[in-house]
Amino acid sequence: MAIILQLGAGDLMRHSIRQIQTSGHQVYAVDKNPSAPAFDIADGHAPIDLIDVEGITAYARQINADAILAVNEAGVLAAASASQALGLRGLHPDTALKALDKGKMRQAWQTVNLSQPGFRIVTSPDEIAMIAPEIGYPLIIKPTMNWGSRGISRVDTAADLQWAIDFAAKNQRNGNIIVEQCIDGIEMTVEGLIHDGDVAILAKSDKEHQPHPKFRVAMGLNYPAKFDNSILQATDTLIVNAAHALGIDNCAIHAEVMVLDEQVYLIEMGARPGGGHIFGQIVEAVSGVPMPQTLTGILLGEAVNIHAKYQRGAVYRFFAPPTGIFRGASGIDDAKNLAGILDFGFHMERGTVVHPIEGDADRPGYCVTSAPTREAAMALADKAVAMMRYTMEPLS
Repeated sequence: MAIILQLGAGDLMRHSIRQIQTSGHQVYAVDKNPSAPAFDIADGHAPIDLIDVEGITAYARQINADAILAVNEAGVLAAASASQALGLRGLHPDTALKALDKGKMRQAWQTVNLSQPGFRIVTSPDEIAMIAPEIGYPLIIKPTMNWGSRGISRVDTAADLQWAIDFAAKNQRNGNIIVEQCIDGIEMTVEGLIHDGDVAILAKSDKEHQPHPKFRVAMGLNYPAKFDNSILQATDTLIVNAAHALGIDNCAIHAEVMVLDEQVYLIEMGARPGGGHIFGQIVEAVSGVPMPQTLTGILLGEAVNIHAKYQRGAVYRFFAPPTGIFRGASGIDDAKNLAGILDFGFHMERGTVVHPIEGDADRPGYCVTSAPTREAAMALADKAVAMMRYTMEPLS
C-alpha cells in the first residue's frame, strides 16, 4: 500500500480518488476550499492552495507521501516542485513550467520546427496593437499562463482588439500574453500517458465550441475523433514529438490540436490529465485503460500497461439554459437514469442571469455517455440533454 497525495478535491475529482483507493492505496487530498467535496472520501485532507509549493511540500512530508498527483493545471508546478524536494518520481519543475507557460511551450516546439500557429509573445498589452497586423486577422489572444480557457478570445477585426487585450490582461498570471494566428479548423483533443519515454495515446475527440464570436469555450467532445486515418496518424506523430520537445515524461498528457486542410497544428499540451470526467471516467470508457490507477503506477515506478485495449464511443457534452433569468429546471433525474449515462448534472442558482459562457468553470450542465460507437454515444447525449426543461424569465 502506498500513500498518494492528490492535488485537487472538487466534486468530479472523487472518481480518481475512488479508483486509486481500489488499487489498495491511501489517497490524501488538498484543495484551497476547506469544504472541498472530495475531502469526505479521502483518507486524509488539508485546505492548501494547489499553487502553494511550500504548503504542499510540507503536507506531503507530513503524511509520508509516496507520490504526488496533479489532476489539473493549477497543481502541476507544485507537484513537480514538491516531488523533487522529497525525492519522489515526477516532472522537474523547469519541465513542468514548459507545460504550463504557453509561450515557453511554443518556443520549445519552434526550436524543433513542429507544426503550430504563427505567434508572438508580448510582455505588455500595449505591444499587441502593433503586432496584430503582422500576425493577421483573425487571431487568438490569451495569457501565456492560466487555465480553464480563462482570458482566451478570438479577434476577427481591429475593432475587437482592445476588448480582447483587456480580457487577457485581467486573466494573466505571469504578465505575458501570446498573440497567435487563428487556425480556423476543427479542434481535436488528445489524452495519453508517458512511461519512461513511451508515449501512449489513449483517446482522441473532436471538439465543439460555444457559438460565440469571442469566447473559445468547449461545449462538446465526441470520441473517437472523426478524421481520416492519415490525419489521425499525423496527429499521433506530432503529439509524440511535441511531448519529447517539452521533455515531459512519466506523466499524463492532455493536448489540443487544430486540423485545417489536411494539416495538423499544435495548440497546447498539458503534463496532466484532461479535466472534469476525462481522467476518472472517459478515457477508460473509450480505451479500457483506467487512467488514475495507471498514472499512479507510473509515479510509483511500477510496471504498467499504458496502451489502449480498444476504442469505443463516448461523449462529453456541456449545456446551459437559454439567455434570460433562470427560475428552475426539470428532467435531470430522467436523464440520469438512461442506460449508458456515466454522469449527468446541472447546477445553477435560481435567479442567475444567463449570459454567454466565458470560461470552462462557468458551464452549469454536463452529460457523459458511453456506447459501443461514437454515433450511439452522440445520440444518447442528444436524448439526455433534450430531456431538460427550463423555466426562464426574459431579460428586461
